[in-house]
Amino acid sequence: MRSPDVSRRAVRAVLLSLVAALVVVAAAPFGGERARGQDHDSPDAGLPDRGPIIDIDAPERALYKIAVPQLLGDSGLGAQGAEVLRNDLKLVSLFTILDPRSVLADPAREGLGVTTTAWSAVGAQGVIKGEISGSGGSLTIEMRLFELARGTTATLSKTYHGGPGELRGFMHDFANEVLRVLTGDAGAFGTRFTFARRSGPGRKDVYVADFDGASVGRVSNGTGVAMLPAFGPGGVWYSVLTKRGMFITRTGRAEQPVIGGDGMNMGVTFCGSRALFSSTRDGNSEIYSSAADGSDVRRLTRNPGIDVSPACGPGGQVAFVSDRNGGPQIFVMDASGGGARRVTFRGNHNQTPAWCPVAGKSLLAFTGRDSGMDIFTVDVATQQYTRITQGQGVNKDPAFSPDCRMLAFSSTRGGIFLSNPEGQNQNLVVPGAAETIRWSR
Repeated sequence: MRSPDVSRRAVRAVLLSLVAALVVVAAAPFGGERARGQDHDSPDAGLPDRGPIIDIDAPERALYKIAVPQLLGDSGLGAQGAEVLRNDLKLVSLFTILDPRSVLADPAREGLGVTTTAWSAVGAQGVIKGEISGSGGSLTIEMRLFELARGTTATLSKTYHGGPGELRGFMHDFANEVLRVLTGDAGAFGTRFTFARRSGPGRKDVYVADFDGASVGRVSNGTGVAMLPAFGPGGVWYSVLTKRGMFITRTGRAEQPVIGGDGMNMGVTFCGSRALFSSTRDGNSEIYSSAADGSDVRRLTRNPGIDVSPACGPGGQVAFVSDRNGGPQIFVMDASGGGARRVTFRGNHNQTPAWCPVAGKSLLAFTGRDSGMDIFTVDVATQQYTRITQGQGVNKDPAFSPDCRMLAFSSTRGGIFLSNPEGQNQNLVVPGAAETIRWSR
């Protein structure tokens, strides 16, 4: 019977999935014969540089100018609510937020109405107004969106009831509705992402944070090496490294294995009710699926190369990383393991795939090694590549927001950043080291 101790090939699989070594081993380069007869560019073709930061030929990308004055009523909560709204609209990269100090109108005198000429004079196309009434734990918050081209009647009105602790959630909800009115599709404000970070010598932990960096909290037990988190049924799922291998657990299980077995079991993600993960239980690193309780384990890939990092996409497509053609590249297969095909053909070291989850799109983000580690996207259908970062430190582990309007990634510039899918408007939202980010759906 095969020993359950971690083999050198299993450790190499961890290295491929995590980029940075968890242990130091003297390992040979990734093996496997290079595929022949490809109908694409050479796999050694370079990854693209970033395009122009300001495209003078794209005036249609002009941002919507919107004003968000302080909410009326309670001054402290009014300032807090307005700031949450401004930050949401800034992060989504579709708006120019007007400086409140430039406003010519008198928001207090206007109340929940608007004087169109005063706001239009400073360039506003839209105005968000709000008022907080009540006291203690019983507040009423009335919110309005005005599109000035449509006159003085609000095009969106919502009323919320709750305590001060619910204010951030109410503002995220209203910002989502503003996007729905202005674009036809609601936003992803108020969602969360999970990530891992080093928490001490020989220790890593898993954390959860609001998408804008608020409410960062640890969800692993703080005593071992926990990593590779993802959202799934019952909470956050993650992998725990031990001296004898690696198992997968989730919050609420006191770090007892849910998906175990010999060797390295890691990198879980969910496609519907099925958990996808990589494992060396059969000697080589392959992709498997199981039921959410760890039963009914099925092997999806069978290849001498290393297969890791499954990621579920629209229509049940599964992206994963394999070195079966030489260096690590991104492949896609169906949820049953059939139809595996290579989808990255530029660069010689691509990993950590993340799908845009919007139906009808075929966009993948990934980490590519060029002069350093950077973030790229590829449209699987058209083979159109976009470089998100360049000359900005080490950048890795991308994750799309549920609406694909934002892309999160970790950077040595200081933590988790958000940008739009073209790499513009990069903002630090979670300071501190972070890796393997996954966004909630």
